Amino acid sequence: MSAFSRIALKSSARGFKAFVLAVCLVIVSLEGWRDWSGRDQEIARINTETLNLAKSLTQHAQDSLEVADTLLVDVVDRIETGGGGPNAISRLDAFLVARVQSLQRIKSLTIYGEDGLLLSSSLPGHRGKIDARDQPFFQYHGAISKADWYLGPLIHDPLGGEWVVTLSRRINKPDGSFGGVAQVSIPPRYFANFFGRFDVGAQGILALFHTNGTLLSRYPYLERAIGALAVNEPWFREGKASGVYEYTSPLDGVTRIGGYQRNHIFPVGVLAAVGRDEALARWNNMFAFRIVVIGLLVTMIATLGWRFAGELRRRETAEAELAVLARTDDLTSLANRRTLDEQLEIEWLRAAREKAPVSLLMIDVDRFKAYNDTYGHQAGDKCLQIIASTIASSARRPSDLAARYGGEELAILLPELNENDAATVAEEIRSKVEALRMLHAANLPYRILTVSIGSATRVPSLDRSRIGPKDLISLADAALYEAKQGGRNRVAVAKTA
Repeated sequence: MSAFSRIALKSSARGFKAFVLAVCLVIVSLEGWRDWSGRDQEIARINTETLNLAKSLTQHAQDSLEVADTLLVDVVDRIETGGGGPNAISRLDAFLVARVQSLQRIKSLTIYGEDGLLLSSSLPGHRGKIDARDQPFFQYHGAISKADWYLGPLIHDPLGGEWVVTLSRRINKPDGSFGGVAQVSIPPRYFANFFGRFDVGAQGILALFHTNGTLLSRYPYLERAIGALAVNEPWFREGKASGVYEYTSPLDGVTRIGGYQRNHIFPVGVLAAVGRDEALARWNNMFAFRIVVIGLLVTMIATLGWRFAGELRRRETAEAELAVLARTDDLTSLANRRTLDEQLEIEWLRAAREKAPVSLLMIDVDRFKAYNDTYGHQAGDKCLQIIASTIASSARRPSDLAARYGGEELAILLPELNENDAATVAEEIRSKVEALRMLHAANLPYRILTVSIGSATRVPSLDRSRIGPKDLISLADAALYEAKQGGRNRVAVAKTA
């Protein structure tokens, strides 16, 4: 096993990249959460404002209808107490004109007799010419005797033909029988003009609805929309007295968000809505700006982080290479003696705890000085490299370590290998070197390159007074000397004490 494989490049550059990526993700996630929350808050603010506006306009609609009803109560009382004779009706004509003239919200105040014919009106010139028997308000009061107001459906004004909202009261004769109807007409344009005082944007609307789903008025005013039914719209379909909604208008296809409020006295409600895209335009612009800024920030952090990580990686690689060089023999690429000593100490302690054997092979090239003298030092270096490669191929286990001990002397540390197995590995190395058939004329009688190997195996003890790592080296070295003395190109095994 080479020294390179023992150097673990625990690069902090990868961890730093992960940290930079995590920081960028956190920034993006927090900003995304903040923006999403901000959007929800902006929509909530819009809903609150539109609902408050709907409540205010519903109150105004109630005030307008109460003013009209107060006028009706007064007129009905005058007729029921003063009678409906010609003189009384003449006085009533002037009264109606005077009262309605100062009320912009009321188009006309009209009185119909029990036969449905117009008796008096704030708009002179129609007496006897208008028959209201087919109108919903007349039919309602003719059928129901209770003295209460009635907010009728949207109708075409009998006095002028345009759309009007009608509020009416029954007139009773002294005996309680039906005596006619007093009716007020309020034009939808009045509400549209009043709603126009409030800014709801180019896509916003303010709409007054009857609780039967009929659109009574709208700002911006749209004649073809008056009288449309909203029975499928959420504020009507859900039947709630108040709420906020998002919907797409069937009239213009615009998606709007807003609030709806029903009145608790009169059967009307107001929808105040703004175009979603228009209302969120400012937030969307700020969001786009923040996205650009955060994108640039994250890009800058990521770029700088990646560059720094690259520099850190290059530095760590250089340091790792230096560490490898410090533990590696330059010529053979095997571990150097210092690395062998350190690893032997580690394996010795581990084997002592586990009561396992440790084996060490000391390998020496036979008559290497003569090889150098004969073939030159460059050939000698090449020879050592070839033998080192052969030895390294025999260090197959992760714990095995091949090293250059010094000069032409090499070594293999074989943890957890017993004496017989270590001798087998030694014989395998000797055979492989011999099988190379490299010419070495001075190595008599073989005339090829050979090695002598000393093998030593011991079961370590934590008690260093008996035997230690250095003693194992001495035993392997002594066995190597014995192999040399025995004729070289052989393996000698140190005797067990």
